[in-house]
Amino acid sequence: MDFAKYASFTTTDLLADDDFVAAVLRPTAESTYFWQQVAERYPAVQVAMTEATSVIRAYRTQDTFSNQARQAAVWQRIAAEIGPVARPTRQLPLPLPRRRLARVLRAAAVALPVGLGSFALWYNQEQRFQTAFGELKTVVLPDGTSVLLNGNSVLTYQRGWGKNSREVWLQGEGFFRVVHLNTDPAHIKPTERFVVHCYDLSIEVLGTTFNVHNRRKKVDVGLVSGKIKLTDTAATAPTSLVLAPGDYVEYAAHTITAKQKLAHPEKLTTWSKRQFVFTNARLVDILQTLEDSYGYQIKYADNAIKQLKIEGEIQVTGVAPLLEIISTSLHVNIYQNGKQIIVH
Repeated sequence: MDFAKYASFTTTDLLADDDFVAAVLRPTAESTYFWQQVAERYPAVQVAMTEATSVIRAYRTQDTFSNQARQAAVWQRIAAEIGPVARPTRQLPLPLPRRRLARVLRAAAVALPVGLGSFALWYNQEQRFQTAFGELKTVVLPDGTSVLLNGNSVLTYQRGWGKNSREVWLQGEGFFRVVHLNTDPAHIKPTERFVVHCYDLSIEVLGTTFNVHNRRKKVDVGLVSGKIKLTDTAATAPTSLVLAPGDYVEYAAHTITAKQKLAHPEKLTTWSKRQFVFTNARLVDILQTLEDSYGYQIKYADNAIKQLKIEGEIQVTGVAPLLEIISTSLHVNIYQNGKQIIVH
């Protein structure tokens, strides 16, 4: 994460920031160190961090608003807890209390309910994380699980996440490091399950690291460590397959292919270092990576060119070296104009 992003953050900003909320609720060594660095670099933000942390911990278990009467009751409880409040100067749907929170937060006056509203919105609505073409982003979920998203990817999860189960939906590509909660594999509680949904394929894990590539109605799953179970939920009789470290499968047209054993499963995540690694790959498969993750438009002078294959392994960093290897190895001409590539 970028330190400078938080240079001028207020309490309200922090309450609406997914990374900060996750760090408060499920701190890790990495997140704790990061926020310590933010506090040291920006002393003014440290005050806001203290305030936001107190609010999150105090109202982590507050009621979910199902109607205005319930919402008003929650605000009344908050108002009674922090003392008398002044009415806002303009008409709002609900009174938003303001006061100096000396007793609770030891700080100057802040718009507490605005912050609480932001936190309630974060907790109760669908969360969506999206990357642009060529962008890598790490998402830390409330339980401390981290997901590194590749370019042109979307990760979502539903309201009340973690209260009943831990489920996310992925479009694109992501590398998961799932926090292990279960201590008794024979008795797994609903809140201990972690499931990734990709179209009609569900990937259930307990604590593991794995890569999921979900594009063009095809899902590729590779397991680096731990154990995962794949289930075709659309099948008349749902079928499941358990993967061990190094296993790799493809899912398309409601069919899970036979498992393959990867000699180097760690290569599944070379994209996280912006490296391109292919083994005995067809040209169309190589260039589809540029389309899907980087937003390039590929055109072929002849469709037969798509099936050309580069024998052996390619491992390069950057688009330009990749195109040079393709041109040299396959004896084709490649013309690039911005995000458009033409292959002759």
